[in-house]
Amino acid sequence: MTGMAEFGRGRVRTRVLAEPEDGYFTWIRSAGEARAEPLQEPPPAVLGTLRALEADTAADPDRSARCVPGLRGSGPGLHYPRLPGRNSLTGLLLLGGPSGPPSADVVPAGAENVLYGLGDLLGRLHSAPQPEGQHISADMLPGGWQRLRSWVDAPGSGRAGQLRCVLGDLLGKRRWIRIAEWLREPAPAEPLILVHGAPGLGRVVPAERRGRGHALLTAEDVGFAPWQWDVGWVLAELYELRFFSTRTHHGAAYWEHLAHAFIRGYGRPADPAARRIAVLRVLLHLHDLSLVTWDDAEIRQVAALLRELIDGQGSVQ
Repeated sequence: MTGMAEFGRGRVRTRVLAEPEDGYFTWIRSAGEARAEPLQEPPPAVLGTLRALEADTAADPDRSARCVPGLRGSGPGLHYPRLPGRNSLTGLLLLGGPSGPPSADVVPAGAENVLYGLGDLLGRLHSAPQPEGQHISADMLPGGWQRLRSWVDAPGSGRAGQLRCVLGDLLGKRRWIRIAEWLREPAPAEPLILVHGAPGLGRVVPAERRGRGHALLTAEDVGFAPWQWDVGWVLAELYELRFFSTRTHHGAAYWEHLAHAFIRGYGRPADPAARRIAVLRVLLHLHDLSLVTWDDAEIRQVAALLRELIDGQGSVQ
């Protein structure tokens, strides 16, 4: 195999290798500088469910996606063989694809199809039967949820403590109270179901050739949570890209169109709980970035987005 690219330095580093004989790629993801422990495979109890989704066929492969569980290889990191592309969806959206940035509000059919397929895949995952004999409890929440809760409850020292102090001033006490409440119970009365846990656009691999379907890299973040966890996670990343649209050469309508494509694929509208979880995802993203590099201007900008999203849930009490 031939090395194609390496990227990432925060919590995860990624190396992409080409399989020249048939146009597929292998991605190897390993711990980055902001993470001491190695990446872990998905929990063994759910591998059967994930593999069934990996093999699922759809009527239109260009609007479908599959789960690809990461597996231990001979070297460090998790290996994802036979992926259909060399770039993540995030990379393609930011670069505008091989022909450069498209016009501000025109969404290429490929991006819309990938988001539709991601929504459809998460809908199928959430409808999958629960693993047999699996006792589901609150300590099986996705890792991102648990990390954020630990930081909000006890920020500690260093950059984590500094960020909590800065955001305390930028967001205000009442918004922090709401964040803590949403972390404790973001979707009251919703059952805990099998979720991907971190379906970020950087883990979505769009197919470079028609008919191959897209891929969603899947690992240790798999857990049990309300369905809104995965939906809110994806929407949060689109909210961030829309908020920083001046950097991405796209207008707000572009990102809204992609969000609608995702929701159409999922088959269920986002509710207030999904939008609350989107707030938590934006906050977690800022937390993770700040542990790698500290940028006062970036923190102030993301805090402005957080204020907008939190206040959009209703008046701050």
